[in-house]
Amino acid sequence: MELYLISNLITCVCAFAGFIYGIVRSFRPKKAVYAQIITLCAGCMAFGRLYQVVRLLTLGDLREHFQLGVLGVVGSLLFLFSANFGVMDSLADDGSPRFRKYRLLALAAPAAALSVYPALILSAPLTPLVKAVSGVVVAATAAASYFNLKHLIFPDVDFGVINCLKAYNASALALEALILGETVCAARGADTAASVFCALLGLAYLAIVPAAERGIKKWTT
Repeated sequence: MELYLISNLITCVCAFAGFIYGIVRSFRPKKAVYAQIITLCAGCMAFGRLYQVVRLLTLGDLREHFQLGVLGVVGSLLFLFSANFGVMDSLADDGSPRFRKYRLLALAAPAAALSVYPALILSAPLTPLVKAVSGVVVAATAAASYFNLKHLIFPDVDFGVINCLKAYNASALALEALILGETVCAARGADTAASVFCALLGLAYLAIVPAAERGIKKWTT
């Protein structure tokens, strides 16, 4: 648990760094809401990990009973989902049949995420509560990953924003894969692997906010 504590502390510090960077750079007059949503994504994770650090220091375990830190993970993923759902996706995809293959290819990300749940989590010796919470994390990961993969492979037809945000979408996909990896390893009792995924997740949060801010800036200038 000491290693996992250190990993959570790394993620907490890195997510707070990304959050502060986003506040300074994106929360200004006439700045894009998109970058602000990604900033809130990092903030959600930062506060969730702060709770987990405190819980590990005081109680020494995250597996017993429900812990609020998971809400930071789910909230962060929902911000990633909401950033692309709606306006941003409509800038790329007009719903015409010519883009059907990209929509279908993008389903590979949520399909892969969802397949992990019955194969590696549902079969693990966990309490029903932990299985349910892990299922919510997997579902949120699947929902967010669809748009990030879609916008990574989608052709940029008219507006230019898709090409400008490819680095961000690649970072977001990596982040979602790390969340999924940590969730699976924690469920299977692989504490060392979960700690590695957790620490790498911190680096992903350190990168994702600047990537989104630079992409939006490139698009609007």
